[in-house]
Amino acid sequence: MKWRELVPQDFERMVRDGAVCVVPMGSLERHGEHIPFGCDLDVAEEIAIRAAEITPAVVFPGYFLAQVHEAACFTGTVNLPQTLAIEVLAHVLDGIAANGFKKIVIANGHGGNRHFLDYFCMSQLDRPRDYVLYVIESDSAMTDDEKQTMNQLWESDELGHACELETSIYMACRPGLVRLDLAGKTPIHALHRFDHLRKIGIHNAHWWYADYPQNVLGSPYLATQEKGEAAVALMVRATARALRIITDDQEAPRLQAEFLARVQTKGQTRSSLID
Repeated sequence: MKWRELVPQDFERMVRDGAVCVVPMGSLERHGEHIPFGCDLDVAEEIAIRAAEITPAVVFPGYFLAQVHEAACFTGTVNLPQTLAIEVLAHVLDGIAANGFKKIVIANGHGGNRHFLDYFCMSQLDRPRDYVLYVIESDSAMTDDEKQTMNQLWESDELGHACELETSIYMACRPGLVRLDLAGKTPIHALHRFDHLRKIGIHNAHWWYADYPQNVLGSPYLATQEKGEAAVALMVRATARALRIITDDQEAPRLQAEFLARVQTKGQTRSSLID
């Protein structure tokens, strides 16, 4: 159920029944010339909404103010300063928890958010909170058979950003918005401009731009809505499965309570730090 479409009594019933709150997270960024800027956000939100019809959950309005600094040179990109991005997200999640949710799930649809969310989750361990945070992606609970089925959908070997896969999925989630006529008919390959650094373990913030200066990889012109529908069905099933596992999970809440108790007593007695 969508948060923004619930009336108070239905909202309160979902909270009482122990439903989780899902926060679809994406970005605003260029996906070549053929896909609208909101691709990641739209896909994350659509998959979350469909999954919540299988495993009951409340779906928060899509959230995009995370990390897309690698695309700051392109039209359509919106970023917050890094410390503000962390602070705003923490306040949003606190606001969700203040409405009674004990489990919040960020359903990430943007690859550039992964490192940001890893750090965000770890940084939240420094403060007490009355909810447990989980992070998933659409393939978080996908089985090996489902992954194999997904891989068999695609004609191209190179899959990445705004590719055949992502274009097809967006076509399924938002029919009529993709402009395949603007995608071209030539595969786009990585430029490998940082291979001399990457091969010896050197990292630099321009690693993505070095390979993909158009923010596109692969052969988007091979995309179809039919392929996208098949892929989305698999992603929805996996996401619904992940939401069920999270709904039933008792271990993360127990470990969080144990961890926070130890944080609060740290330094009072040495024995509290020794098993």
